[in-house]
Amino acid sequence: MNENKAYPAEARRPFQASLLSAFDEIAQTFLKTAHRRAHNSLQSYLDERVGIGGAFFSRRAILLAIHDMKDDLKAPPALQEWASAELRALKVRPTPELELYRDIATALLRMEVVLRSTARETWH
Repeated sequence: MNENKAYPAEARRPFQASLLSAFDEIAQTFLKTAHRRAHNSLQSYLDERVGIGGAFFSRRAILLAIHDMKDDLKAPPALQEWASAELRALKVRPTPELELYRDIATALLRMEVVLRSTARETWH
């Protein structure tokens, strides 16, 4: 028997819905606090674990899972606009299209790197 069979799409939907729900919460918190938190507390926030379906994952792992998502799921317009505004405020170039969930996940990961780099530059 081949144990490498992919799970049917129906089995993945509840987990994907939970993952997207967790992502929405993480993205909103990240965007609310990106400029108010020190880079190390933001980094700690992303490395903390949250429960999804009885398992625990770091918030960063959730961002990466959404970043790697194959489905072209559109993010809510408000989240698209908010993430885009934050990218512009951080002067992240090039500014990507932020229509899909995976685009926003990538943008959040890029923002965290920019915030960390900016903090490192002010230390030196």
